[in-house]
Amino acid sequence: MTDMNALFALRTLVDEAIEVALVRHESLAELLSTLLPKVCAHVGGEVLFIETYGDDLALTERIHPAEAWLPERDEVIAATSEARRELVSMPVHGGHLVAQPLDVAGAWFGRMALVVPEGASIEQARASLSLVAEVLDNHLFSIRAAREKQLVMMRVGDALRHRVLGEGLAGAVDILGSVVPLDRMVLVYTTEEGGDRARLQVRVFEGREPAKDPTGGVSPEELRSLGRAFLAGESNGLLERFGIHAAHEEVLINGITNSVLVGKVVATAKGGAFNTFDRDLIASFAGFIRQRVVDFNKEWRALASSFRPDDVARLLQSDDYTHAYLSPREAEVAIVYMDISGFTRISEQILRTPAHVAAFVEKWSERAVDLVWKHGGVFDKMVGDCIIALFGPPFYDTSPEERLSAAIRCAKDIRAMTDRIPEEDEFALLRGSGVGVATGVNLAPLFVGQFGPNANFTGFSSGMNNTARLQGCATRGQILVMEDAAKRLAPGRYTFGPVGSMQVKNVKDPLRFLPLEEPSEPT
Repeated sequence: MTDMNALFALRTLVDEAIEVALVRHESLAELLSTLLPKVCAHVGGEVLFIETYGDDLALTERIHPAEAWLPERDEVIAATSEARRELVSMPVHGGHLVAQPLDVAGAWFGRMALVVPEGASIEQARASLSLVAEVLDNHLFSIRAAREKQLVMMRVGDALRHRVLGEGLAGAVDILGSVVPLDRMVLVYTTEEGGDRARLQVRVFEGREPAKDPTGGVSPEELRSLGRAFLAGESNGLLERFGIHAAHEEVLINGITNSVLVGKVVATAKGGAFNTFDRDLIASFAGFIRQRVVDFNKEWRALASSFRPDDVARLLQSDDYTHAYLSPREAEVAIVYMDISGFTRISEQILRTPAHVAAFVEKWSERAVDLVWKHGGVFDKMVGDCIIALFGPPFYDTSPEERLSAAIRCAKDIRAMTDRIPEEDEFALLRGSGVGVATGVNLAPLFVGQFGPNANFTGFSSGMNNTARLQGCATRGQILVMEDAAKRLAPGRYTFGPVGSMQVKNVKDPLRFLPLEEPSEPT
């Protein structure tokens, strides 16, 4: 007959041991090292054996006493295997052995065995072992669930490391869908691609796969409009468009002090509702998505300080773009230096106040950089009132001669833009001031790429230095092109004046250059 009082006391013993382990944040190995001796003593056992999945979900075994061995081990292991899952009861030398598989939510999770001395109640031994296994099941399940969540999120994180954001998101949803019963999922988030304005992205998945109709039958513009209204909490029209109701929603917020809404994750379950395990996974998934979108936007901003939006998008669509396109290399690059003529005089005598000077420089430089990008150039840097641009990087898709021609066209457009600025009411003070730009253009070998602790994109060579000195030789409205560079252009493509030369500091031979003949626009 089973001793119910002993079983009740045993349950209390196991419960208390688990509770202490939880409070102390002990590992399963630490719990078992404490629990097995207590259980063995309580039931009068000679050997207590357990093999189960630990915190790392790897099968591990423990036995008490530590120096003991499990009788009939091979037979016990085979009978309690995942395939057979049998209860074992057999006489062994000096006693009797009972064993059973461990089952966690229907999944095989290991085995336990107890050896009691001759004369002990086999029924009591079997009931005691079953009780310990039953109480441990709940704890083992929580370990399994926590570890499974961790492993899934590790896989999601690995997927999101894909250089292409869209590919990473698709991979992450596929992994989540292998564990969570996804019916539909909608990801709505903002990215900074597309220039100054943040661009709203809407991605729709059916189960684990991207939706066959990702727009819901509306135009991309209408889809983004629905997405913006949904993100702002003004309308659920976006979800209704995709037939989504009673969905689980996670909000993607960046920052704690200055919180910024960057997106939402919405999901529906195949069975109608997600359980707690599913919801925890989706919440963790949303956190990973938020971080990936934030990282993408940071990456975009860093690249957008030098490259035009189309080039940034192309870089971010490339695997290992840093090595492929931005690592330092030698290349023939067209170089433009353009400086506001008489800037000191204009600042001190005409604009006068720091606010007026700053407004002019801000507007001029912004427009100049836009024109550099319009002609396919890279914004190297701004030094004072001088802008430096490179043509060729980062993809080097055009010939050196085409790079030089793009640089000249860019210089002409910036000159024209500068000449027109005084026509604007905001800069009426500049009318009659003679504001303009002096420009030097060259085509030269550079060692070009990302350099320094901030990974700034720039170039180095004597040709770069000589272009700076060439710009210093130019007067207002002049675009000077180095003679050797001009010879590379097709005859008749541009009209140049006679060759000029000038000795400059720290350069052995005089610089030889040709002035572009097209006149500057009048102010």
